Amino acid sequence: MFDYTAIDFETANSYRGSPCAVGLVRVRDGVGVDERKWLIRPPDAVNYFDGYNTALHGISEETVADAPSWELTLPAIVDYIGDDVVVAHNAGFDIGVIRYASAVDQIEWPSRRLLCTMVLSRRVLSLPSYRLPYVLETLGGSIDNHHDPLADARAVVDVVRGLAREQSAVDLDELAGSVGVRVGTMAGGIYKGSVAISGATGSRLVQPELDPNADPDGYLYGRVVVFTGTLISMPRQIAWQECARIGALTEKGVTKKTNVLVVGDINPAVLRPGSNITGKARKAFDLQDKGQEIEVMTEDDFLRCLDGKPLDHIAMTGGNDADRQPPTPPSMNGSTVST
Repeated sequence: MFDYTAIDFETANSYRGSPCAVGLVRVRDGVGVDERKWLIRPPDAVNYFDGYNTALHGISEETVADAPSWELTLPAIVDYIGDDVVVAHNAGFDIGVIRYASAVDQIEWPSRRLLCTMVLSRRVLSLPSYRLPYVLETLGGSIDNHHDPLADARAVVDVVRGLAREQSAVDLDELAGSVGVRVGTMAGGIYKGSVAISGATGSRLVQPELDPNADPDGYLYGRVVVFTGTLISMPRQIAWQECARIGALTEKGVTKKTNVLVVGDINPAVLRPGSNITGKARKAFDLQDKGQEIEVMTEDDFLRCLDGKPLDHIAMTGGNDADRQPPTPPSMNGSTVST
């Protein structure tokens, strides 16, 4: 039986922990039976609005001026979800909103199971883009107000219904298991994402062949990409394969050939004492200081590049180490970490 809560967040700026709105749909036996939408005032430390984000969702500082703070909204969200599995499209982002915003406000994460429809879609469908509107259209649905959080949460319900139909699954666990995807968890400061668990190559990365049909006008085409930290949306090997699909080269370490560094979630346990960036990030910033053009981007930016979306900013450049790395959740113990 498909009982769960679909969720979608919108953020005020490029920092993942800056929620400004949330949409929730409670699903029973595959059907939405109740829904909520709340505006949120982001945590004070990250309470500013980027023009790019406002252009997407139409929410501004004035819109949320009288809205409750994140610290007051989180208990209401947790109460609404109850014991449900939380389902989102790109759950790494939406669950990351909860984790990062809570880290900024120094409050404990809630404990929940979670499932990502983007990860599921990558295993079931073969598409040029796995953004929510494309997946929904492939499954026979549509969305008129993308980036309205409630509209997007409703769309997640339609995606689950369509994927369940494709896989003849009767509940979330069977749907996830049918395509080798793990139902993720976050509890007690430990986060394990909803990721593919089959078809990978273990810890050994295999260099994939570049797709000869890749679009030469693509944002990452011909660039050398390096990853640091743990990607929430996909394993590292899949990320390498996705780069090859769009014509980007991948390397394990930062060198004078590196053009792009993608920064995922960082486990503080792997960092030098007193540092809040990885060795790869430190080397990239050192090379930047010497004049090498290296773009440092978030995982969310990387996903946009995979979908062919241009970026209007370069993330995390300039300044000292503290300026370059925003607050992260205080514990990542138990996560799969790649440096």
